[in-house]
This record gives sequence, structure tokens and C-alpha cells, in this order.
Amino acid sequence: MDRQLIIRGAAVSVAAIAASVFLAGQFLGDKQTLAGGMITETPDEVRGASVVNSFGSADKVDEIAPELEFSALDRSTAPATVPSVQDGFQPELTFADATPATETPLCDASLTAAPAIDGLIEIRLSAPCSANERVVISHADLAFTATLDNAGVFAAYIPALAETAAVDAFMSDDTLLQAQTQVPDFDLYARMVVQWTGPDAVALHAYHRGADYGEPGHIHALNPFDPELEDAFLVALGDSTALEPLLAQVYSVPLAQASTSRMQLELAVTDATCGKDMTAFILPTHGPDAGTSQEVSVAMPDCANGAGFVLMDLPFDTATPPPADVLLSLDAPQETDAPELVISDPSPES
Repeated sequence: MDRQLIIRGAAVSVAAIAASVFLAGQFLGDKQTLAGGMITETPDEVRGASVVNSFGSADKVDEIAPELEFSALDRSTAPATVPSVQDGFQPELTFADATPATETPLCDASLTAAPAIDGLIEIRLSAPCSANERVVISHADLAFTATLDNAGVFAAYIPALAETAAVDAFMSDDTLLQAQTQVPDFDLYARMVVQWTGPDAVALHAYHRGADYGEPGHIHALNPFDPELEDAFLVALGDSTALEPLLAQVYSVPLAQASTSRMQLELAVTDATCGKDMTAFILPTHGPDAGTSQEVSVAMPDCANGAGFVLMDLPFDTATPPPADVLLSLDAPQETDAPELVISDPSPES
């Protein structure tokens, strides 16, 4: 199984085409059915009246008049010798069972979850009558928005945050779907979850083997793998074009190599974010703050500074200190005066 094909890019989508026999029958017409029954024999030909002797070679016009047989209409003949129209048309009708087998309604929605490689959960949501609609997927404290495709399907791989992994899907019509699976290898990976709402202006960065920004060993949403550490990867989740988008990125690394990883949070300075406070939530699965969601609020630089990025270090394990340094970048990361950083959890020191 190719790991990169499974995890590549953002939430992995699978398109499915569902064929409806019912709709096809309504559009094309079903020639075999009649009022719930079925004609199983071909009806015999019915003759009402026919010419039984042709024009002859008589000399007189009145002698060439054809003799007509009205056998089907003549009541003078004995009943035993008169052919009946009913005799040749005896269709056998088969009526539907009064207790038909249970069938899945066309519009029923379903959600499935199954364990995959690298401590991932493979999920598939199918809602044939909700094509292109918004849905919110949640697992533990992770939540993101998705959009169903034209067939009403959404499929993705999401990192497991518990061995007994429960996944919920909230549909736009208030339908709640739930699925659960066991992911026995989930605890073999250390993970950092970052999630936020609003503009797609937040990104998670991981660095291996002492790499710096842009160097080999630096992975992010557009470069989610390290060729020298294949088991480490980053998954981006969420549809930024959906209404009120919930977005997330999750970094995963084998627990044995977690101590060599360094994490940063990047916030883009744009016309939509400059001069404002941006908020994100971080959730590490290991270390002193394991399992605790922390709100991080950053006062973004004024709009007069132009476009760029704000980078801040994130704690990842016991060897990683709490966030202290925040770097401001206008073109490439470079040290400068740090903007105000506020973390809701009072325990970290800033």
C-alpha cells in the first residue's frame, strides 16, 4: 500500500457514481410491468372480422361481392363452436408480494470508519440526496468542514486521536451520523493538531534533523513528506470555500523520532488579517500538555507593514520549551520585533 497515495494533499476525496434503477425506470419506461403485476405470456392474435374469400372471376358485379365471416360476432352458432375472444387472451398476472423485502431508501445517508496505515482512520460519508452540501466531521477534539461531491460522497483519511476512534458527521439538515472503529497503532505516533476558523491563513510547519525554513527536512501542507523520514507526514483537512469553514492541519511522526522534530505555526499577514487578532487552537498528543487544547491568540502587524508571515514556535514534547520566540517575515522568515502573543493557558510562560 503506497503511503503517499493515501495521505497526499489535503483531505483525500473519492468520487463515487450511484446508478438508480428506480429513476431509470421512470425515465425510460419499464415495458415488463403493469400495475404491479407482470405479463408472462404473449397474447394470441384476436380476429374480429376478416375477408375469407377473395374476389373471383364472376361475370356479374353482384356475384363478386365477398362473403364476410363474422364468426366472432355471430350469436346464432352453438356456443361450443363459437370461438371466444377470451379464449385466446389469458394473461397470467403476478402481483407484488404484500410483504416486500426491506430495501434501503434512496436518500438514506451512511458513515463508515475503518483503520488504515500509520494510525489513520479511513472514513466515507455517502448521502445521495445531499450532493455538494456542507458537512462537519469531528473526531475527539478535531473538527473540520467538508463538502460532498456531486454524488453526495466524501472520503478522507484522518489521524486517529484515540484507540477507540469515534467519528461524527453533522449534515446541513441536522442529521447526525456516527461511526466507530479500533485503531490499535494510534499511540505509536506523536501528533500536533492545529485548527482554526475563517480564512485559510494558518499553516503548520515541522522541521527534522535541524532543518530550517525551506531546507530539506522541512515539511508543510504543500510538502507533506520527508524522503528521509517517510513515516512522518502532515495532513491538511477542511474545505476553505465552505460556509463558515473549520480548517485543521495535523502533523504525525513516530514516537521514537518525536524528540528530533521542531514545530512552528505560521500566520499569513494579508489584507484580511493585518491589524487584527488571529486565533488558533493547538492540541499535542504527547508531552506535558498532551490532550489539552490551547487557544493561541496573535496580534497581527499593522497593514502598513505589507504582506508577510508571523512564525511562532510550538511546544511538541517534553524536550520542547513553551512558545517564546515569534518571528515576523515580510518576504522570508527573519528575526524582528515579536508581535504580542497571548496564550489562553496560563501555565506556559511567554
